[in-house]
Amino acid sequence: MSLASHRAASLYWTPVIEHECFRNLVRLNRLHPDDVQAQQRSLALRMGAHVLDQDHTAYLADVRCVDEKDRHVAAAALALRHCVNQPVALLTWNLKDFPRKNLLKLGIVRYNLDELAVELVKCCQADACDLLNASLANLHHLLVSEPLVAPTDYQTKAKPLPSSEQEWTDFLARNKMHRLSSCLQWVNVS
Repeated sequence: MSLASHRAASLYWTPVIEHECFRNLVRLNRLHPDDVQAQQRSLALRMGAHVLDQDHTAYLADVRCVDEKDRHVAAAALALRHCVNQPVALLTWNLKDFPRKNLLKLGIVRYNLDELAVELVKCCQADACDLLNASLANLHHLLVSEPLVAPTDYQTKAKPLPSSEQEWTDFLARNKMHRLSSCLQWVNVS
Protein backbone atom coordinates (compact mmCIF):
# COMPACT_ATOMS: atom_id res chain seq x y z
CA MET A 1 0.00 0.00 0.00
CA SER A 2 2.81 2.42 0.88
CA LEU A 3 4.71 1.33 -2.21
CA ALA A 4 1.70 2.10 -4.35
CA SER A 5 1.25 5.57 -2.90
CA HIS A 6 4.96 6.50 -2.85
CA ARG A 7 6.04 4.93 -6.14
CA ALA A 8 2.99 5.44 -8.34
CA ALA A 9 2.37 1.69 -8.44
CA SER A 10 -1.07 0.13 -8.73
CA LEU A 11 -2.28 -2.84 -6.70
CA TYR A 12 -4.34 -5.53 -8.41
CA TRP A 13 -5.84 -8.87 -7.48
CA THR A 14 -8.74 -11.07 -8.53
CA PRO A 15 -11.80 -12.20 -6.54
CA VAL A 16 -10.28 -15.71 -6.40
CA ILE A 17 -7.02 -14.38 -4.92
CA GLU A 18 -8.97 -12.28 -2.43
CA HIS A 19 -11.07 -15.29 -1.38
CA GLU A 20 -7.93 -17.44 -0.93
CA CYS A 21 -6.31 -14.71 1.14
CA PHE A 22 -9.20 -14.41 3.57
CA ARG A 23 -9.71 -18.19 3.73
CA ASN A 24 -6.05 -18.58 4.73
CA LEU A 25 -6.22 -15.74 7.25
CA VAL A 26 -9.06 -17.58 9.01
CA ARG A 27 -7.30 -20.96 8.71
CA LEU A 28 -4.13 -19.51 10.29
CA ASN A 29 -6.16 -17.82 13.06
CA ARG A 30 -5.07 -14.37 11.86
CA LEU A 31 -8.68 -13.28 11.34
CA HIS A 32 -11.90 -14.41 13.00
CA PRO A 33 -14.65 -15.65 10.63
CA ASP A 34 -17.00 -12.97 12.02
CA ASP A 35 -14.65 -10.25 10.70
CA VAL A 36 -14.13 -11.65 7.20
CA GLN A 37 -17.12 -10.13 5.45
CA ALA A 38 -16.57 -6.56 6.66
CA GLN A 39 -12.81 -6.68 6.08
CA GLN A 40 -13.14 -8.22 2.63
CA ARG A 41 -15.90 -5.85 1.51
CA SER A 42 -13.81 -2.73 2.09
CA LEU A 43 -10.26 -3.98 1.45
CA ALA A 44 -9.81 -2.87 -2.15
CA LEU A 45 -11.21 0.59 -1.44
CA ARG A 46 -9.10 1.05 1.70
CA MET A 47 -5.94 -0.03 -0.12
CA GLY A 48 -6.66 1.86 -3.33
CA ALA A 49 -6.51 -1.44 -5.21
CA HIS A 50 -8.21 -2.74 -8.32
CA VAL A 51 -10.07 -6.05 -8.37
CA LEU A 52 -9.72 -7.56 -11.83
CA ASP A 53 -12.97 -8.97 -13.06
CA GLN A 54 -12.04 -10.27 -16.50
CA ASP A 55 -11.60 -13.98 -17.17
CA HIS A 56 -7.93 -15.02 -17.17
CA THR A 57 -8.39 -18.64 -18.20
CA ALA A 58 -7.11 -17.91 -21.72
CA TYR A 59 -3.66 -17.28 -20.18
CA LEU A 60 -3.46 -20.49 -18.11
CA ALA A 61 -1.69 -22.41 -20.89
CA ASP A 62 1.01 -19.73 -21.06
CA VAL A 63 1.91 -20.11 -17.38
CA ARG A 64 2.21 -23.92 -17.15
CA CYS A 65 5.58 -23.36 -15.42
CA VAL A 66 3.65 -22.28 -12.31
CA ASP A 67 2.28 -24.84 -9.87
CA GLU A 68 -1.24 -25.83 -10.95
CA LYS A 69 -2.99 -24.55 -7.80
CA ASP A 70 -1.37 -21.12 -8.25
CA ARG A 71 -1.61 -20.82 -12.03
CA HIS A 72 -4.63 -18.55 -11.81
CA VAL A 73 -2.44 -15.90 -10.08
CA ALA A 74 0.19 -15.96 -12.82
CA ALA A 75 -2.53 -15.99 -15.51
CA ALA A 76 -4.06 -12.86 -13.97
CA ALA A 77 -0.63 -11.20 -13.89
CA LEU A 78 -0.03 -12.09 -17.54
CA ALA A 79 -3.46 -10.78 -18.56
CA LEU A 80 -2.69 -7.55 -16.70
CA ARG A 81 0.73 -7.39 -18.38
CA HIS A 82 -0.95 -7.52 -21.77
CA CYS A 83 -3.58 -5.00 -20.70
CA VAL A 84 -1.16 -2.35 -19.37
CA ASN A 85 1.61 -3.22 -21.87
CA GLN A 86 4.41 -2.92 -19.32
CA PRO A 87 6.13 -5.28 -16.88
CA VAL A 88 4.05 -6.44 -13.93
CA ALA A 89 5.37 -7.47 -10.51
CA LEU A 90 3.83 -10.49 -8.84
CA LEU A 91 4.19 -10.26 -5.06
CA THR A 92 4.09 -13.55 -3.13
CA TRP A 93 5.77 -15.38 -0.27
CA ASN A 94 5.35 -18.62 -2.23
CA LEU A 95 8.47 -18.34 -4.39
CA LYS A 96 8.92 -22.04 -5.11
CA ASP A 97 5.67 -22.28 -7.10
CA PHE A 98 6.40 -19.18 -9.22
CA PRO A 99 9.67 -19.75 -11.14
CA ARG A 100 11.37 -16.38 -11.62
CA LYS A 101 13.13 -17.01 -14.96
CA ASN A 102 10.06 -18.42 -16.71
CA LEU A 103 7.89 -15.54 -15.52
CA LEU A 104 10.51 -12.94 -16.52
CA LYS A 105 10.29 -14.23 -20.10
CA LEU A 106 6.59 -13.33 -19.97
CA GLY A 107 7.24 -9.83 -18.58
CA ILE A 108 6.30 -10.72 -15.00
CA VAL A 109 8.79 -9.96 -12.23
CA ARG A 110 8.25 -12.17 -9.19
CA TYR A 111 9.17 -10.84 -5.75
CA ASN A 112 8.49 -11.66 -2.16
CA LEU A 113 7.90 -8.67 0.09
CA ASP A 114 11.44 -8.82 1.47
CA GLU A 115 13.02 -8.78 -2.00
CA LEU A 116 10.84 -5.92 -3.17
CA ALA A 117 11.60 -3.82 -0.10
CA VAL A 118 15.35 -4.42 -0.49
CA GLU A 119 15.13 -3.33 -4.13
CA LEU A 120 13.46 -0.12 -2.96
CA VAL A 121 16.20 0.48 -0.40
CA LYS A 122 18.84 0.02 -3.11
CA CYS A 123 17.10 2.58 -5.31
CA CYS A 124 16.67 5.22 -2.62
CA GLN A 125 18.11 4.44 0.81
CA ALA A 126 16.79 7.59 2.46
CA ASP A 127 13.26 6.61 1.49
CA ALA A 128 13.28 3.20 3.25
CA CYS A 129 12.43 4.48 6.71
CA ASP A 130 9.79 6.77 5.23
CA LEU A 131 8.15 3.78 3.53
CA LEU A 132 8.23 1.76 6.75
CA ASN A 133 6.76 4.61 8.75
CA ALA A 134 4.10 5.19 6.09
CA SER A 135 3.26 1.47 6.26
CA LEU A 136 2.85 1.72 10.01
CA ALA A 137 0.65 4.81 9.68
CA ASN A 138 -1.48 3.01 7.06
CA LEU A 139 -1.85 0.01 9.33
CA HIS A 140 -2.89 2.17 12.30
CA HIS A 141 -5.43 3.94 10.09
CA LEU A 142 -6.84 0.61 8.85
CA LEU A 143 -7.13 -0.73 12.39
CA VAL A 144 -8.97 2.38 13.55
CA SER A 145 -11.24 2.72 10.50
CA GLU A 146 -12.25 -0.97 10.45
CA PRO A 147 -11.96 -2.29 14.02
CA LEU A 148 -12.21 -6.03 14.46
CA VAL A 149 -15.39 -7.43 15.99
CA ALA A 150 -13.74 -10.60 17.25
CA PRO A 151 -9.94 -10.44 17.63
CA THR A 152 -8.25 -13.85 17.47
CA ASP A 153 -5.85 -15.23 20.06
CA TYR A 154 -3.05 -14.52 17.60
CA GLN A 155 -4.03 -10.85 17.41
CA THR A 156 -4.45 -10.38 21.15
CA LYS A 157 -1.09 -12.02 21.93
CA ALA A 158 0.87 -10.30 19.15
CA LYS A 159 3.76 -8.06 20.06
CA PRO A 160 3.09 -4.33 19.64
CA LEU A 161 3.84 -2.63 16.36
CA PRO A 162 7.30 -1.05 16.10
CA SER A 163 7.90 2.48 17.36
CA SER A 164 11.69 2.80 17.05
CA GLU A 165 14.43 1.82 14.61
CA GLN A 166 15.52 -1.13 16.78
CA GLU A 167 11.93 -2.33 17.09
CA TRP A 168 11.58 -2.10 13.30
CA THR A 169 14.68 -4.25 12.86
CA ASP A 170 13.29 -6.89 15.25
CA PHE A 171 9.78 -6.70 13.73
CA LEU A 172 11.08 -7.20 10.19
CA ALA A 173 13.23 -10.15 11.21
CA ARG A 174 10.24 -11.77 12.97
CA ASN A 175 8.16 -11.36 9.82
CA LYS A 176 10.49 -13.10 7.34
CA MET A 177 12.04 -9.86 6.13
CA HIS A 178 15.61 -10.68 7.14
CA ARG A 179 17.25 -9.07 4.12
CA LEU A 180 15.48 -5.76 4.68
CA SER A 181 16.24 -5.92 8.39
CA SER A 182 19.96 -6.42 7.65
CA CYS A 183 19.92 -3.75 4.98
CA LEU A 184 18.35 -1.21 7.32
CA GLN A 185 20.90 -2.00 10.01
CA TRP A 186 23.63 -1.32 7.48
CA VAL A 187 21.94 1.93 6.34
CA ASN A 188 21.55 3.14 9.94
CA VAL A 189 25.20 2.39 10.78
CA SER A 190 26.66 4.28 7.82
